[in-house]
Amino acid sequence: MSIDHGLSHACCGGPPAELVQARELFTLGDYFACHEVLEEVWRATEGPLRDLYRGLIQIVVGLYHAQRGNLVGARQVLARGIRRVEQYPDECLGIDLKTLYRGASQYLAWLEAGALPPDPPPPVWRWCFGTCGESEAWTRGV
Repeated sequence: MSIDHGLSHACCGGPPAELVQARELFTLGDYFACHEVLEEVWRATEGPLRDLYRGLIQIVVGLYHAQRGNLVGARQVLARGIRRVEQYPDECLGIDLKTLYRGASQYLAWLEAGALPPDPPPPVWRWCFGTCGESEAWTRGV
């Protein structure tokens, strides 16, 4: 994908503290609380990262709907989130978006196929260190 310089620059560096907190809640499967934290960041953000946060929120809300048995809502919201996140580089703010995107897409495919048992594992949100040269200090202990 083609990335403009502003987006590329915005993606470099470590995540805000709220994003680290959101990832912890995501890993615990507490999608409702995760969405609440992400909404705070989204509302406070202007510029090229705003749509990334919106996509993350939609992925999390889709997983929350699935968790609660609302499979139609889960498919719809998850698909919108995936479309937003795929517009960003594979690594942004230290997030391995490629892995998150792949996992969310597989989960969506399972939902679209009828959500038959067994349930697949939820998408994985992990940190990465790559092309931006960001410091690893912000994730120590995470």
